[in-house]
Amino acid sequence: MRNISLARSLARRAARGTVPRTSRTTCHFKLMMAKSCFANRPSDARPVSGIFFPQRIPLRLDGSFASPAVLEKKALAAAHAPSYAIGELMLRKLSGIHLSGRGLNKTALKLGAEMIADRDARTAAYFEQPLPRQHALPATPIQLACVGTDGGREQTRAEGCGPGVHQAHWRENKNAVFLRMKSHSFACDPHPELPACFADPQHMKQLLSGVAEELAPSPEEAGSTLVSEQAAEDWRPERLFRTCLSSLANSDEFGRMMEVEADARGFYHAQAKAYVTDGLPYNWTIQERHFPGFTAILDFVHAVERLYEAARCLHADAESRWASYLRWARACWGGNIQQVLSELREHLGLPPAGCEKTDPRKLFAEAIGYFNNNASRMNYPEYRRQGLPTTSAHMESLVKEINARVKGTEKFWNDGVSGEAILQLRAAALCDDDRLAKFLHNRPGHPFHPNAPKKSLLSTAT
Repeated sequence: MRNISLARSLARRAARGTVPRTSRTTCHFKLMMAKSCFANRPSDARPVSGIFFPQRIPLRLDGSFASPAVLEKKALAAAHAPSYAIGELMLRKLSGIHLSGRGLNKTALKLGAEMIADRDARTAAYFEQPLPRQHALPATPIQLACVGTDGGREQTRAEGCGPGVHQAHWRENKNAVFLRMKSHSFACDPHPELPACFADPQHMKQLLSGVAEELAPSPEEAGSTLVSEQAAEDWRPERLFRTCLSSLANSDEFGRMMEVEADARGFYHAQAKAYVTDGLPYNWTIQERHFPGFTAILDFVHAVERLYEAARCLHADAESRWASYLRWARACWGGNIQQVLSELREHLGLPPAGCEKTDPRKLFAEAIGYFNNNASRMNYPEYRRQGLPTTSAHMESLVKEINARVKGTEKFWNDGVSGEAILQLRAAALCDDDRLAKFLHNRPGHPFHPNAPKKSLLSTAT
């Protein structure tokens, strides 16, 4: 009570200007240092929660206080390292960045979720345009635009089931490659002879199941197929620039993404356009819906695989099997698919109902159906004359690059954003246009608590 009375007395005297200077200063200091006795008027200021750096938005600094350059290093480690643990080691040893594997995982999920949202927004905006859509012009003229698609594999698990692997299953990721290429057209077929690699058992045993190791080509076959392999380098299109996509989405959604990417690259205004893939029906559905002006080409490697499978159904001995395969492969390379179909229809009857999947008659009938459905896409002499690709080698290479990061018996990704996010990072890191760095340098900064999750998107994976 005494302190309160003294304070009130000093306040009244201060108002009248009658408080001695030394007395007023000393008492005022003591009262200010003391804790207020009024509960609703605290004298202590609340602690500041953080520093409000005014340049965070222009410098693209998010709540982690990491610059786009540091984020790029983290994203590249997540995209290229075989695991987050190895990515952690790479960051620490090569860049001096100390981040746990779990922290790298969360960073990858956060960035991947942002890339998913950006991709979906661009896709929706593209298809909301009034018809007919005006395709974008390329920055530089494109001599040959080539599009391919194929599936990969990755293991996923049920989300939200606690630690460990629950309900593990394999899922197909869909991948697409977009190639700007350089090629030449010819007055006639520049390479009418079957390339030597397809006639060499030692080479093909790596591709075809069941090729006998002891089988060797005859001198006549070797001489006829080793025709100017050096000349083969001249007619095959040359890759100049690559971008790619990867997603766990279904084929309908993925086809829409592919069209948006091709339009952004200016592919619809290319001088020549090719769509090369295997014979799966959904790949041709994408081509018919989104790339109708592209020349549809069945990958020749997939064709020879089916030819050898048909030969295995007919012959038990390796030499007869190889002779039939080689005859059919040369006919297909020369564009005589109808001749091959006529010969195939002469062997074996229709498979009986309910037969095993491995029944030779069933496999043989499937091979006939495969070539019958894709016959219009197997005019290889004309494709070579126009300077178009005849194999999906670039696509197969991309699938292996994607699988190197996401596929493994010990790797499991959560269903949902976990598996999709790593595919976005991996595909962006494999593009030649440096799109991952551009995305990180152009994403907006967030000045207020950007790490607070708005939705339960950032689930984790091992």
